[in-house]
Amino acid sequence: MNKTIAAIATPPGTGGVAIVRISGPDAFAVAAKISSVKKFDKNTIKPCVLFELNTKTVLDKGLLSVFKAPNSYTGENVVEINCHGSYYLTQKLLTEVLKAGAHLAEAGEFTKRAFLAGKLDLTQVEAVADTISAGSDLSLNLALRHLEGDVQQKIRQIRGEFLQILSEIEAALDYPDEIADPSPEKIRALLKNAQKTFAQLLEDSARGLLIKSGAVIALVGRPNTGKSSLFNALLKHNKAIVTATPGTTRDALEAEAQINGLRVTLVDTAGLRETQDAVEKLGVERSRAHLQTADLVLAVFDAASGAAAEDRKILEYLRGRPQLRVANKMDLSEKVDIPDIIPVSAKTGQNLDLLAAKILEKLDLRRVDFSKNIYISSLRQKDQLIRAAQILAKTLDALETVDYLDVLAPHLQGIVAVLGEITGDAVSDEIIEQIFANFCVGK
Repeated sequence: MNKTIAAIATPPGTGGVAIVRISGPDAFAVAAKISSVKKFDKNTIKPCVLFELNTKTVLDKGLLSVFKAPNSYTGENVVEINCHGSYYLTQKLLTEVLKAGAHLAEAGEFTKRAFLAGKLDLTQVEAVADTISAGSDLSLNLALRHLEGDVQQKIRQIRGEFLQILSEIEAALDYPDEIADPSPEKIRALLKNAQKTFAQLLEDSARGLLIKSGAVIALVGRPNTGKSSLFNALLKHNKAIVTATPGTTRDALEAEAQINGLRVTLVDTAGLRETQDAVEKLGVERSRAHLQTADLVLAVFDAASGAAAEDRKILEYLRGRPQLRVANKMDLSEKVDIPDIIPVSAKTGQNLDLLAAKILEKLDLRRVDFSKNIYISSLRQKDQLIRAAQILAKTLDALETVDYLDVLAPHLQGIVAVLGEITGDAVSDEIIEQIFANFCVGK
């Protein structure tokens, strides 16, 4: 039988409310020892007095949220102690709970028990972590879709189709005189459909991973084009120093923002130009390094002064990089002689909404539709899908060269096994431990 575990389920620090969570066969008995509540006959929330185990000294007045198995997050008896959010008080209550017979939970152990109880599959487990760490509207919506089971349902559907055809093949191999072989056309149709599905899932996973992790966007250009002003305008607050003196930004400045629901890390870089100043030269070198790693580059030009020779050099340097060309200071001019340029004014806000839309379009996130598409956002799941697609390709090759079912069966078994690793229907203990090691204690 599982031991009873406990941990603080709210972040450390001071707040209005904190929660100590207890889960396991003795959860009710442990809670009864350190609270005034003695009956746990139904799912309910009860006001209570909380006290020390041995001295019965009152520690706080709070609430007990009671969840009887199997109707709880973990599938076990669960009690959540809601107390006032003092860091000292919460630690004190946890200590008393441990004295009363509970064991300190390991990282992610509550969610691990939910998985083992069949409350969640592995894709939903990873979605729990993604929901906790979500930093934008898009990443939160994506995590919630996964938590609802969109990945699980699709993978289990495909896996079920492979299991069905595999069972027909194995039955025909075991009883050749009684059961006819499934037709090659039926097997080929299944494989072709699965191949298309895998290809679509893998294509959309690039969007899913970007939505989850966010995009890095570097602002580059020659000095005094208004990069820092545009940086502040996109952030919607002043973080970078802005002056009329060229070369103010000597080092890269980073800050997080949301652009149309996408989390982005904006990087304001030092102006690109030839210089003998040692500090500015180092800043230019760092700017060039950021250009190599950014998901998108905003090449910023000065509409007021027009295109200069340095601008042409920058365009040449950015050749082949994902980029948008932005003409800033349009409040001072109406034209910049650079093709495919987006006119904006950081000062007045002119066309910043257009720039935001163009950014999502360039990142291929303009038409994200969670109701129609599945955007896998886990590298583990993506790697397993790649493996399944590779085995599937070998299966199709085998089907074109031989029609012996005993040759196809091992390939199909491999696909079923890999898909089972995605959902956790067939997965090693090592992978399970690796996933839960990334969780916080209390979840």
